[in-house]
Formats: sequence, C-alpha cells, structure tokens
Amino acid sequence: MSFYAGFDIGGTNARLSLFDDSWQVLAEARESVREALTPEEVGQAMHRMLEDAGAEAGVDPASLASVGVGIAGQLDATGSVIINAPNLGWRDIRFADMLREELEEDFGQLDIRIVNDLSALLWGEHCKGAITDADNVLAVYVGTGVGGAILSNGELINGAGGKAGEIGHAKVVPGGRLCGCGQRGCVEAYAGGVHLERMAAEIAEPEGLDAVLRPGEAITADLFEADKLAAEGHEAFDELWERATDYLALTMANACTLLNPAVLLLGGGILDNLDDFRGRVLTKVPPLVLESARDDLEIRFPELGDEAGVFGAAKLARGT
Repeated sequence: MSFYAGFDIGGTNARLSLFDDSWQVLAEARESVREALTPEEVGQAMHRMLEDAGAEAGVDPASLASVGVGIAGQLDATGSVIINAPNLGWRDIRFADMLREELEEDFGQLDIRIVNDLSALLWGEHCKGAITDADNVLAVYVGTGVGGAILSNGELINGAGGKAGEIGHAKVVPGGRLCGCGQRGCVEAYAGGVHLERMAAEIAEPEGLDAVLRPGEAITADLFEADKLAAEGHEAFDELWERATDYLALTMANACTLLNPAVLLLGGGILDNLDDFRGRVLTKVPPLVLESARDDLEIRFPELGDEAGVFGAAKLARGT
C-alpha cells in the first residue's frame, strides 16, 4: 500500500499528515520551526517528522509515494524554486531538490511538489471542504500576512510564472508602509497580522496598554484587546481598523469584479478570531463589487481548519 505526505510550513510551525490510498489520515506530526531558519534545518525537521509519523502509522518508508509541501511564498513556474518566502527569510532556494536529497537515503526517489500555501488550502477545501460544489473561487486568508489563491473552472490558476493570487501585494498606498516583500504600500502592510500588531503597538504604548505586541503566527491577546477597543469606539483603534478593513475590502472587491467568482472564501487567524475586524470586512466588500458580479457572489468560510493545507498539498503532489 502506498502512502502520501502533505506538509504545511508556516513561519512558526511545520505540520504533517500521512494519508493512505483512500485519503484517510494515518498519522500526524507537528514541529516548531521558529528557530530553524535555514532551508536545510527545515528539511531536517521535515525528515524527522516523516520518520516519526511513519513509525506511528507502522508503514514501510519505501511505500511513501509523494510529498506535497505548502509554503507561504512566491514560487517559480515549476514549483521547485522558492523565490521569496518573507516569513522564513528565504530567497531563491531550490527547496524541492534540497528536500529530495535530504529524504532520499531513507525514503528513496520521491515525487516532491512545492506549492503556495494558499493554493494548498484552496485545493483542500475544494476536494472535501467548504467549496466542493464551486469551480470558480477566490480565496483570501488574512493571518500573519494576506494571501490569496484562485480557482477558475475547477483548476488552480498559477499565472505565467507561478505567482498568480498574490493579493496581499496589491498596492493600496503608493509609496506607503514597507511590506515584507520589499515593496511599499501593499495591502498586507496595512491588514496583515504582523503589521497590525506593529501599528497597534504604536498606539498601545502611549495609551498605556500592558503588553508589548510581538509578531508571530498566532493571534496575540493584544490583538484581541485591540479588536475589543475598536468595537467599543476607541478612536485610535477604530481608525486603525477602519483603514485596514477599507484597504482589505477594496482589494477583495476589485479582485471579485475582475475574476467574477461564485465564492469568496475568507479565512486566516485575523478573520477567524477578530470579530469586529471580520464584521467590518463582511459589511464593506459586497457594495464595492460590480453589481452584476455581486449577484453571482457568495461569501463562505473554510471548514477543514489546519487539515486543508496538508490535505491539499498531498493531493496536488499526487496529481488528484
């Protein structure tokens, strides 16, 4: 019996699920990669996770058929080179070849496919989650950053160079705040979690809030507090939330007008956990979409949670 691996590599944690031929989960693993900043170290962590999960599942390492890896970053058209992964600090890394070499001694020659994490999430939800009935979908996830992916007529759209869907780097303020991608004025620089934390910290210090806000994959207690204060009408936090959700809603609506999806799939830690922030986005997006395209549009939310990324990556690596 063959088995298949799906990884989701974030800025803080790496997640793994092993699947059998019927796509049932055999074993799962998670490991912190916060301190493993180099590609080699992350590859070694993935190797350990595969060994541990394989031993837990009681499977023969030689039966591993393919490995799919979802990672937050811009890839080349072949999916073998990570051009820029800001959350990991990687540029121009031939990660597929590096990982293949890392795993070869214990697992043999493997089919390895690196995909954008949002493409993996979208494909996972399309295969068995919130959008199994939809073939035209725009996914936007707002967490540490702002990411997107596009499904058109049942197929993922990758673009000429594999970078389609990078909605977080749509420009909303020419010459504005510096983004992790190196450019200025991206919507991510105003609505991504890391940047929201920094801007909220700038408000919090003179306002006397207790904690110092730290960037990271998890939503900090301070952002919950900021969301609460914005909902209560605190002027500075209300203005911060208004600006962030204005830019985010405008970017989403313009993309919906351009692409005419049947579903706008909204997820990620910010939208999942910050009630006031999410409410503002949901109120603002529909009126900004072209009216005739708005009639076709439904907003939905993911159903699979963490499983979507690993499942989608494993399915894409297998070509199903």
